[in-house]
Amino acid sequence: MRILKVVSIVGLVFLFSCVSNEKETPSGMKFKVVRKGDGVLPQPGEVVVFKFLFKDSKDSIWAQMTDDLPAAVLTQDSTAIDSEDGMTQMLRMVSKGDSVVVSMPIKDFFKDLVRSEVPDDVDSTLTLSYHIRIDSIMPQMQFMMYQQEMMNRFREKQLAKDIAEIDQYLTERNIEAVKTESGIRYVINTPGTGENAASGQAVTVNYSGYLLDGQYFDSSVQSVAQERGIYNPMRPYEPYEVTIDQTSVIQGWHESLKYLNKGAKGTFYIPSSLAYGPQQRSEVIKENSILVFDLEVLEIK
Repeated sequence: MRILKVVSIVGLVFLFSCVSNEKETPSGMKFKVVRKGDGVLPQPGEVVVFKFLFKDSKDSIWAQMTDDLPAAVLTQDSTAIDSEDGMTQMLRMVSKGDSVVVSMPIKDFFKDLVRSEVPDDVDSTLTLSYHIRIDSIMPQMQFMMYQQEMMNRFREKQLAKDIAEIDQYLTERNIEAVKTESGIRYVINTPGTGENAASGQAVTVNYSGYLLDGQYFDSSVQSVAQERGIYNPMRPYEPYEVTIDQTSVIQGWHESLKYLNKGAKGTFYIPSSLAYGPQQRSEVIKENSILVFDLEVLEIK
């Protein structure tokens, strides 16, 4: 997980081959332009949009950005050059259509870019390769609109995929669930009393969270945590209070709680777009993970 976080901060790469041309950044990092683009370099205030493939000398892929979610870097004023790492400097020296390759020992990667020691669980003899393809260079305002369009397109595509997976899961297990327009599916296991919780109300809830494969990642109930092998003696096990549409929890929780009243228990199947989306949250919650929560409302204020 540490490696993936590092990659998301550094950002990088996709390769199309041709005649190589070695260049060097002001900080001394060397790279090869293996395909030349239009030759127009980015100016301050412009955003370089690129895809990348990041792999090691054993051909293990550490990360990549694709057509669905390309990477991007804002070109700063020239006064920032001296404080930038080699990768950021390099992205000042490329043009639309360029394909670039950077290779370096893993020790240099952690020393110069991550600014930390190589983790004990990483082979320190590896060489890392960044393969970058520059797709476009555009003004910052234009990029913001482009980014929003790309995110909306990605969410729609991922949501359709998640809903299909949830519905197949429920069908295979003969689970009759209520379907919502947002994509959440839920089952009321124990009815409660009174009105359902509403926006702005504080709801005290017990919860347990797991994936479709049954792997648990959290619970407010100590007995469940112990039974599922996720017990942590350093944390308290007690009900959690959420103010609907205000507390910082996943969007899927805010919607799900509105289907429950006091004393109700339900199981909610939440698409990744209403959870953590393309971000990896933990070793269990990978990117685009569908989450399942057992929720019990104890009190509504």
